[in-house]
Formats: sequence, structure tokens, C-alpha cells
Amino acid sequence: MVALENPECGPEAAEGTPGGRRLLPLPSCLPALASSQVKRLSASRRKQHFINQAVRNSDLVPKAKGRKSLQRLENKDPAYTPRECFQRISRRLRAVLKRSRIPMETLETWEERLLRFFSVSPQAVYTAMLDNSFERLLLHAVCQYMDLISASADLEGKRQMKVSNRHLDFLPPGLLLSAYLEQHS
Repeated sequence: MVALENPECGPEAAEGTPGGRRLLPLPSCLPALASSQVKRLSASRRKQHFINQAVRNSDLVPKAKGRKSLQRLENKDPAYTPRECFQRISRRLRAVLKRSRIPMETLETWEERLLRFFSVSPQAVYTAMLDNSFERLLLHAVCQYMDLISASADLEGKRQMKVSNRHLDFLPPGLLLSAYLEQHS
């Protein structure tokens, strides 16, 4: 049984309790609930309701904005199946990867570079200067497949890409994008 200290009890209530404290069983300490449906619940259910409410309002449960964010929070392990990794790629990029004739050597080169870089320093930011828009598109696709964050920006008339890891550790997918595309071609 859970008990709370009750400062309103007299000294006689403190006799026979550990440390001479005045204790009150938790169910009688619970405040009344607002909705009539919840009022009919047993004391143990009321207690669980308040515990759940406290946890929900605390920083123990991370807040998620959308459905995908919520799914990521529920599945903290970023290692997904190859199909889930492919579905992480934006619809537009997936269509390009399915339709176009992709230079696999270029794709494999970017995969190797990112694997090597983030395996050694998962919290660092990878930077590349890329003028070729199709190569930037491939790098964005590889980043989305590997659950990395990528962004392109102009820097002194040239396009710069920055890639970072959204997790503390880098866990590469079991099957790389190039191999996944070859299996499904």
C-alpha cells in the first residue's frame, strides 16, 4: 500500500508507525476528479490515472509533433528493415530512383564515404561541395535512407551540402541503398 505523510493527523496517529510519522493511505489523499466518468473509478484506477497524467506532463515522455516523429520516438532503435529505410526517402526521390538509370558507382561511393565518416565520428557534420545537381539528389537520397539529415545551401556561388546524424550513435542499415535498388530492379 502506498501511504503519504499527513501533517493534519494528531500525534496519536504517529504512534506505531515507522519513525513516528503520521501516514495516510493514498486513496483517501487523491483529489476528486473532474469528469463524472472518472469519479466512478476505483481508488487504484484513480491513482493510476494521476500517475499517468503526471508522467504525460513530465519531461520523461518526449513530445512528438507528427505521426512519423511519434513512430521514431516509439522505436528508438534507428535500425530498420531495408524496406522501411527505402520508405523513409521522400516520394519524389523514390520515384527518381525507380525511374532513372542510376549510376551505381556514384551511389556506392557516397555510401562508403558516409559510412566511413559517421562510423568514426557520429556527431560530426560532413560537408561536401557539389555543383552537380543530380549528384546532390543522390546524396540526399542516401542520407534519407541512412536516417541522416542533409541540407544544401549556396556558398560563394557554389552548392554546399551538410550532412549530420540525428542520433547519438550511427547505426547503418543492414542493406545499403545501392544493394536494395539492385535487388528491386
